[in-house]
Order: sequence, then structure tokens, then C-alpha cells
Amino acid sequence: MKPDLSKKIVVITILCLSIFSVYGQKVDSLYYFSGQVISKQGNYPVALAHVINVTQRWGVVADTLGYFNIWVKPDDSLNISAIGFNFNEYKINGFLKDTLVKIKLKGRFYEIPEVAISYLGTYKQFEQKVLDLELPDLGLNPEFEKIFKHVEPAQNFELPTITGPVSLFYVMFSKDVKDKNKYIKLSEEGKVKDKIRERFNEHIIRNLTGLTGEEAQKFMKYCDFKDEYILSIDDYRLYSEILSRFESYKKSEEDSLKSE
Repeated sequence: MKPDLSKKIVVITILCLSIFSVYGQKVDSLYYFSGQVISKQGNYPVALAHVINVTQRWGVVADTLGYFNIWVKPDDSLNISAIGFNFNEYKINGFLKDTLVKIKLKGRFYEIPEVAISYLGTYKQFEQKVLDLELPDLGLNPEFEKIFKHVEPAQNFELPTITGPVSLFYVMFSKDVKDKNKYIKLSEEGKVKDKIRERFNEHIIRNLTGLTGEEAQKFMKYCDFKDEYILSIDDYRLYSEILSRFESYKKSEEDSLKSE
């Protein structure tokens, strides 16, 4: 083989590897962000809050306990809104994988004009007066209004079948296929995390032990349940194990206080 030809092959190979490396970094920057929307006054969950990724132009709705998961990249902006609360903007700072972030919303107060009730009026007349009241138009979250029309459900990807050398090369090196494989993998991991969080979360710990906030989080770390264990047993056995470890946890806390 001629020296010039060998040099050209080496240069082309290095160039291809550099391009694939850049694409790989872009794909890896997408991850599954987990959070919970809670009230600033009272720290209780805000049900069915709308979470919009303003940067990527997609969104999700939180569950009845305020939990949500959404695809993000570092520096993305999330816009969170709910009925009865002022909307809030949250900035994604770096990678927050395997971390549950709590986002607080401040309550919104609605002013209702005074209603004069006549003693001689019927209940039906009073009900009609309430229905005829004109409430002030405080507006919706402007980001939600702009982006809602762009929010679409996730699509099911179908990977190409290998029918020859060309399609094999496409499956091995195509950025499209790598993106889709990455998305499918992240989706599956996200579903598993959702199932685990549904069975073992701060709400359940509070109902079983009375612990809340940081103390509940500390006890959950003390339990040190493996994901496979949480998914493999029924609710009765899981709750029994939580109560058993709670007794050990209380004893360890008492011993810690005595040693101090």
C-alpha cells in the first residue's frame, strides 16, 4: 500500500471518530429529570401541575402526589403551573440524575367581590347571583399558552431491519439510530424508576412511621432497599419490612444520642 494512501485512511478514520464522539456527547446530555411539585405554604404535594420544558418545547403533567419525570438537558428551563398557584420557572443546573428535586409553588389568592344576600331571597336566587359574578381575568401561565400547542405525546420508534451491508452500516454508525436506542433505553429506565417511586416514597413513609421531610429521606436511605427487592415483593411484606427497619432506626438514633 502506498504511504500517501495510508495517511489518507488514517486521517479519514480520525475524522470519523471525532464526529461520532461529538454526536455521542450530545446524545448523552439528554437525561430523565425527576421532581415533585409542592406548596410553598405547608409543603404539601400539588396535584396535576403542568411542567413545560420551555427550551425543548415539550411537557408533562404531574401525578396526584406532585411527582413528575421529564426529558431535559443541562441549562434547560422548566415552567411549572397549577390551578390556585403562581407559575414558577426552574433552571436545570448541570446533571441531576437519580435525584428527586422538590419545586415549590406559591399560592395565588383570588379576590371575590362582596355579595349582598337578602333575607327574603330564595337559595336559588342566591345561587344565580354567585354564578353571575364576574371574576377578574388573572391569565394563565404565558409560557404554557405558547408551548401547549407544540406538546406532543412521545412516539414509538421502530428501528430499521438489517437487509444488507448498507443497512448494517446505517444501524452501526447512524446518529438517528443511536439517538433512538438511547431514547428507548432511557424510557425503560424511567418506567422502572416510576414503579419503584410509586411503591416506596415519602408519602408511604409518612403514613407508616409519621416521619416527614428530611427525617423521612434519612430513614429511606437507612432502609437501603435494592430496586430489585422493592419490585419483587408484595405490599404487605414491603410495609412489614419498613416497620421492622423503623424500630431498628429508632434504636440506632437513641444510641447515637446517648453516645453524645
